[in-house]
Amino acid sequence: MITVTAPSLWLAGFVMSFWVIYFQYYWFPQLRGPRFVAVALGLAGLYATLDCWLALHLRTPVATSLPAVLLLGGECLWLGRRHNWRYLPAFMSVSILAYLLTEFIDALVTTVLIAASSLSFATTLVGTGITLAFDSGLFILLVWVIWSTQAPLENLIQSLWGRGLEFLLLGLMSALMLVFILFEYSLQALNRSASYMVMLTGISGVFILGFTLSLYILVQSHLQTERTRAQLQDQRFHDQYRAELHRQLASVRKFQHDYQNMLLGLGGYLADQDYTGFRQFYGDIRSRWTTSNAAELTMGDLINIPQMALRYEVYHQYLVARRLGVALYVRTPTPLTVTMAGLHQVTHLITQVLAQVLPAAATLIPAVVTLELLETQHAFHFRLTFPVAAGAQVVAHHRIVSAQGNLDFNRVIRQLTGERRVTLRVKLHWGQLEITFPKK
Repeated sequence: MITVTAPSLWLAGFVMSFWVIYFQYYWFPQLRGPRFVAVALGLAGLYATLDCWLALHLRTPVATSLPAVLLLGGECLWLGRRHNWRYLPAFMSVSILAYLLTEFIDALVTTVLIAASSLSFATTLVGTGITLAFDSGLFILLVWVIWSTQAPLENLIQSLWGRGLEFLLLGLMSALMLVFILFEYSLQALNRSASYMVMLTGISGVFILGFTLSLYILVQSHLQTERTRAQLQDQRFHDQYRAELHRQLASVRKFQHDYQNMLLGLGGYLADQDYTGFRQFYGDIRSRWTTSNAAELTMGDLINIPQMALRYEVYHQYLVARRLGVALYVRTPTPLTVTMAGLHQVTHLITQVLAQVLPAAATLIPAVVTLELLETQHAFHFRLTFPVAAGAQVVAHHRIVSAQGNLDFNRVIRQLTGERRVTLRVKLHWGQLEITFPKK
């Protein structure tokens, strides 16, 4: 193990722990607050101070590991209480990856510095500063390189929630971490030797390469599964769409036949100059007419919705509303640029909320529901306006209670992830549910 001075040890602990914390939350933007960088710097300072004090006074492997255990344990407790425990397996996996990644880059830079200068220079405060400067430069470059992976891996993490692959990935990362720690403690016997850094660089590099290959295989498997699921969903919606077209075509053909019979009947009365029979027959025809105020919606009207699954889900709910006798109007005035994770949440919202609202709206007058998907520069708005019974009231910010029944949106809202603002209001005989997702 290479021995350094106390200032060098504190400076290295501060910089490296900051980058570990930064990469921990890199693929969890919903967990980063507005002062994330300041909080990360504060935690890094506390970690470096405690680590430096323990390393100088106790000098045991268990004691020097205590700051990392306290930091990770505190993060896990905060994560479970503030957000949701379902983040925990994915967060632990990403934390292990962040540690191995920073260790590999730091060991690589230190090895190059020792080879270019000397071991004694690398252990000085100046040498440590040069090493950390190169480390930070490489970390910034790495952030820029992996920027395009943020959305795909965020979608991958959310799609693995509650599945066996999530715990398989955590088990793989835990095994890699355990083996790496055992090797690191074994190499500490090479006291004040450059061979320590060479061996540490090689071992961490092998682990990073193995994990990268494993993650690539997992991502490809996930993408193949998602493509298959999307194809099956598209096929199901296409079948439903064709069935609706056939039904409407049959209605048109029936109307054409009835229309010809009505014209022949009216023409016969006119030919016989039987105006009384003409008026009576015309009155019978009018009495059989049914007037509908249903919104005429086509797939072309949903062109501003980029994701095909969400587009078909909206149209599916429109067809369900028509069968229930509810006029469903859909407004998407501008193209949506929400992330894939956000579109998945919107799809879930539409499926779950309309499953409650449409049957309730079918029993009220007017049976009209308006769905609005609006996007501004700073937020995305999901807004649903629907009829409610007389005397309806909002209870506990997520329920509408009336004499004809209740609408409870608590379970749907709790299943949403990330920051959101929920507003449920009632005015006269209309209710409105609005959920706003601020953009990061």
